Amino acid sequence: MKNNRFTRVKTRLKDFFIKLKNRDFSFLIIALSIILLATAVIWRYSTNSQNNNYAGENDELDGVAAHEDPYEDYVQGIIEDFENAEKDKDDEDEVEQDTVDLNAMKAPLQGELIREFTMDDLVYYEAIGEWRVHKGIDIKPKDTLFIESALAGKVEAVNNSEITAIEIIIDHGNNIKTLYSNLISANVKVGDTVEKGQVIGNLGKTVSIESTDGAHLHFEVIVDGKNVNPLDYITID
Repeated sequence: MKNNRFTRVKTRLKDFFIKLKNRDFSFLIIALSIILLATAVIWRYSTNSQNNNYAGENDELDGVAAHEDPYEDYVQGIIEDFENAEKDKDDEDEVEQDTVDLNAMKAPLQGELIREFTMDDLVYYEAIGEWRVHKGIDIKPKDTLFIESALAGKVEAVNNSEITAIEIIIDHGNNIKTLYSNLISANVKVGDTVEKGQVIGNLGKTVSIESTDGAHLHFEVIVDGKNVNPLDYITID
């Protein structure tokens, strides 16, 4: 009986590592852990085979009946957890790749472009008396004060300070984020899921560092942690 269970464990481990050959190496640590566990199982069975004379005298091992096999179930449980975790990761990556498209970005506000994106030249901010790069674009509203999400995503942050007024950051997956600041109110909170074109906040008079420009939206696009020109993806009327 023990030999049969041991054979099943070895067969499952063999099949598992064949599947692992073509898998993501991010799970290497888990694989190594399973190798160590398999070694322990083999040692345990080897030890048990040398002590078969005592099998009838001791029907329990650490509180488990002798006819049960905790090691086989434990190994199988770890293999199943690994495969389920990898499946979830593959499903998540597939969803992100299918839904995120920078070229499908929608302008969060239509109006007049009053300040362009510039990472090479400094812009003077009269409200704070400092020169800074301008990591996004500024849009003065034309017909509405409502600000819409440029893409579907999840709200990562809703901040409020004298520098940015109310600021909303949305994570769209695939290391793509958008930032909306100089708002007077937010219609969303951290953790909310938003759709493309959904109203997320409102413009108005603020005391941010760009207050001298009047009510307007400061909009940024961040890809792989770096600011890029929003005008490469959206059109402002």
